[in-house]
Amino acid sequence: MRKTAVIMFALAIAIIAGFVTVSYEFGAGIPADAPVRQPEASPPAAGHPFPDFYRGLYLNNDNSYDIQRLESFIARAKRAHINTLVMDVQTSKYVKRVVPRENIERCLADGIHPVARVVVFPGGLSRHPAPESHLASIFDIAETACLNGFREIQFDYIRFSDEERHAGNLKHLGYAERYDYITGVLASARERLKKYNVRISADIFGRVPHRTDDRIGQKMERLDAVLDVIYPMAYPSHYWTTRMRNDPYGTVKWTSSAAKGRVANAAIVTYIQAFQMKMPRDMDYGTYVEKQIEAVHDAGVKGFILWNARHQYDIPLAAVQNHYSTLTAGRDRR
Repeated sequence: MRKTAVIMFALAIAIIAGFVTVSYEFGAGIPADAPVRQPEASPPAAGHPFPDFYRGLYLNNDNSYDIQRLESFIARAKRAHINTLVMDVQTSKYVKRVVPRENIERCLADGIHPVARVVVFPGGLSRHPAPESHLASIFDIAETACLNGFREIQFDYIRFSDEERHAGNLKHLGYAERYDYITGVLASARERLKKYNVRISADIFGRVPHRTDDRIGQKMERLDAVLDVIYPMAYPSHYWTTRMRNDPYGTVKWTSSAAKGRVANAAIVTYIQAFQMKMPRDMDYGTYVEKQIEAVHDAGVKGFILWNARHQYDIPLAAVQNHYSTLTAGRDRR
């Protein structure tokens, strides 16, 4: 017993001193009133030159956190005319692991706009409301990202579950209640982070711009009131007809244009497909990516982000480089 007591006492001292890190799973996050030790704040981002047109690339936490990996992606990005990196600030298990400040400073020094991607409700919220402790932990991650120098916080999975197995838990919620809750979370985040002068943004399903109402709790007009940037995920492979899946230009332009037509304040930046899934057999991969880039420009929105969860970006980056190098040579206005 005495030995156990000594061990428990030592563990308690280690936790208090900060030598032991305690991780929290969804629904059991950091208590709202828990003191959080923050690094010294970076200067506000008021003077940061946000891109006029986002040409972006998504990176997971491993590739963002490791400076050597990040430097490799920055070099490849610059060759391809990429000016934005969306970086995870959580691990694949959604544990807080914010990209270090030196990594963000490297991005800024190379003219790269750094965006922190924060997953709010992994898989979508299946029980309403979410524990306040979980929201506190999410806001803490976002604030630490601001303190480390990120110029934009992008919230993903900021929605209700779309799975039928969770429908029963949420059946008491009408559309208005769902919209109120989702925009309320975003409004709270905006209020907490306003002193950092960062942009607040969120990812949405590609179908949302085409629907009047959606059970996941995302509605264009409501999101427009609380966000600076909205990112529709317009991956052609995820659409519901063969024609849409086989027409990367038409599908991306349709969704991008629809999103733009339903906002008055937020910029639209479209996630495009940089992975090979359900592609038309008569179209090569590079052309598939270029057609989506062309669609984003023709829709008149503010940019695109390449998404490939496996980070197999060789062909997509070559397609981006080819597209803009050719245009620079005078072929087109873009």
